[in-house]
Amino acid sequence: MATYRLLPARASFGQFQLDLATGELRGGSGSSVRIQQQPLQVLRLLLEAEGRVVSREELRAALWPEETFVDFEHSVNTAVKKLRKALEDSVQNPKFIETVPKVGYRFLVPIEWVRETSNHHPARTDVPTPITDERVSRSEGAKRLWISSIVLSIALVVGGTIALLLLYPGPLGRPKAPEPSISLVVTSVGEKYSPSLSPDGKQLAFAWNGGTGWHFSIYVKLIGNEEPLRVTRQRSIDFNPVWSPDGHYIAFCRIEKGDSGIYIVPALGGAERKIRDTHWENRDFDQVFWYFGRLSWSPDGKLLAFSDRTSDNEPTAIYLLSLYSLSARRITWPGLPGDYNPVFSPDGQTLAFNRGSQGVTSIYTEPVAGGEERRLVTGSQFGWGLAWTSDGRDIVFGKAGWLATSGWLWKISAQGGEPQRLQFGQEGTEPSIRGSRLVYARQVSNLNIWRKQLNAKYSLAPPDRFLSSTAIESGPQYSPDGNSIAFESTRSGSYEIWMGRSDGTNLVQLTHFNNVSGTPRWAPNGQQIAFDSRAPGNADIFVMNSHGGQLRQLTHEASADVVPSWSRDGHWIYFASARSGPWEVWKMPSTGGPAVQVTRRGGFGAFEAPDGKFLYYTKYPAIPGIWRMPTSGGEETLVVPGVEPEFWGYWGVVEMGIYYLDTTARPAIAFLDFANGHVTRLFELETRPAREATGLAASPDGRTILYTQLDALTRDIVLVDNFQ
Repeated sequence: MATYRLLPARASFGQFQLDLATGELRGGSGSSVRIQQQPLQVLRLLLEAEGRVVSREELRAALWPEETFVDFEHSVNTAVKKLRKALEDSVQNPKFIETVPKVGYRFLVPIEWVRETSNHHPARTDVPTPITDERVSRSEGAKRLWISSIVLSIALVVGGTIALLLLYPGPLGRPKAPEPSISLVVTSVGEKYSPSLSPDGKQLAFAWNGGTGWHFSIYVKLIGNEEPLRVTRQRSIDFNPVWSPDGHYIAFCRIEKGDSGIYIVPALGGAERKIRDTHWENRDFDQVFWYFGRLSWSPDGKLLAFSDRTSDNEPTAIYLLSLYSLSARRITWPGLPGDYNPVFSPDGQTLAFNRGSQGVTSIYTEPVAGGEERRLVTGSQFGWGLAWTSDGRDIVFGKAGWLATSGWLWKISAQGGEPQRLQFGQEGTEPSIRGSRLVYARQVSNLNIWRKQLNAKYSLAPPDRFLSSTAIESGPQYSPDGNSIAFESTRSGSYEIWMGRSDGTNLVQLTHFNNVSGTPRWAPNGQQIAFDSRAPGNADIFVMNSHGGQLRQLTHEASADVVPSWSRDGHWIYFASARSGPWEVWKMPSTGGPAVQVTRRGGFGAFEAPDGKFLYYTKYPAIPGIWRMPTSGGEETLVVPGVEPEFWGYWGVVEMGIYYLDTTARPAIAFLDFANGHVTRLFELETRPAREATGLAASPDGRTILYTQLDALTRDIVLVDNFQ
């Protein structure tokens, strides 16, 4: 009887026929192209899903083994781009492959499968010669002996294996480790930060704002019990709880005007005790959800490691605080912005921490007793919390973009090497590990661009949401003629530059770096756009045609070069650079060439006035205010005091004055009139502004303001049991 086997499947859709075995794609005209292996695998998954959305994580799991370290985002975007080219498809008007923002992809047209069968078989070369009756009679005794030998051998092997398992219990003798189970452990309304597991792994401490507001308290809950216990009750910002080794006490950070510092409180609540004054400020808390974890309690209970600075302009460093003498010893000496996220190893001998420098983040370790620090890895997004695995072999860390976009948990060997992405941990930050339990904070942010009409006809109308999505929209800038806007968006999966009409229509993606690109600035003639990007592996300045293409990289220094703007005559491009140490404003010819330092006492995010006589700028990250100096050179003066440094992007200079974000009361857009020096609060924001973002633009006619708002920030705490 003949047997059959299935040959490679063929699929028909639209005007195309695809051979999944060879990768040959044939169109309706008879022409064909060969699809490369990786795009072919992506297409296979999309076809087999038959209209269901295939998540980016499904693609990652199918295309790359778990231990493979690749730039997944870039690779899958490239594969889909090649497929669209082969199918003559487009992102804006997809006929075959639809992008589902922040989720994955979907195949849009019906598929007809064609499977073929065959009864052709290759001749077998391993069939023995038939055994005749004569051969059977002559070999009967040998056959019995052979069977007996086989049975005896099997018995010996089985017996030996059992004996070895009894004498040397090891991996072969252990039951299979249970699979990790993932659950939401805190989902109450509001923002939750810095989850911390107790030494026995049964309790969880975390910071929570109770559902709303700017004040945060420390809460403790028994895992499996829904009701948390509120441990602190001051009208302050309490965060970063860490447990004493015996589980009886919690140390935490407090930010409160005139009373910021490190405190200790019983784990079940009670009298607080302040043990250290610190230089933390209100603005520091906004860095908590980004990075800047502050505390770790040593396993022997004798030390607290903490991150602090002694003045506004200094970098943060790591200190060790003795809980007997309450004296502190500084152990790291970084540059700006500094060191943070200190975490003791399980044996208490080593301290891991993050270091920020030149726009990138590194993970370091250093012996607690003193010795040489060791850098494990450096990247642009490695500063979202650290935790040692229980065996002390690896360090788990959060890797994410700004506002925790594209977040995930990774791990790296304590000896260094290539990081490995965990199976779980999407949108994960701030990990904490005890035994086989891991918790982390999962954050989802939504920024949108809002619009406020200022002319008399519309000034009384409330602001309206101008550009919005489930992703991030920020950094709007008007073209010189006011007919177009450029902005940053993550709607394609990563930060890219987009452009559209000033009414919000005809949106087009201009960059395709699959990396962090932002702060677009129009040239005075409206024909070019300058922006910064991390695509080269370093933050650099680029210029492109305002309709896309003709890309030029202007800076190539090892330093971070960011936030460009044009001189009014178009001959120069200003930008912020850390090449001389702290952030300063530099300028270079717009056609390329050597750069010249402009400011000497700090500068960031510069713009020339419309008449080109003055240069306005901020002094991120530490000094408040909007400053100015003559473009021909001279002394600087403070123009708008009190503007918080983290809102370096929330202002715009026009001919009559400056629009800026006023945070002296509820956040509002204000206007400083150059003629009389008067300040007018024009309107309050609906929600909160977004720190560390380009947030405001005024139309050339002065009738419209565009600004960025943080419309949603969801943070839950996730528990992973059976973590290995």
